[in-house]
Amino acid sequence: QAAAEAEAATLSIAKRAIPEATSIEEANQIVRGNWMNAIEEHHLKYSGENCQINDILDIGCSVGVSTRYLAERFPSAKAVGLDLSPYFL
Repeated sequence: QAAAEAEAATLSIAKRAIPEATSIEEANQIVRGNWMNAIEEHHLKYSGENCQINDILDIGCSVGVSTRYLAERFPSAKAVGLDLSPYFL
């Protein structure tokens, strides 16, 4: 049951975090956008501008919401989600 509800629950959390957003989608773009920017800034700081991200491993990915956001933000990378629950995968 948790796997069937995980994506909706994950996405709705952002709306609670950003109550001024007009929709769940907008709230997720804000939350995930901030998170993606932090990842990109960290990468640039420690790897340099010329170092491309080729592989992404999303550990504890649940149903893969974050994995999909990572794959969209870094399209040249191979993104893989890993979770202990086969139901989530």
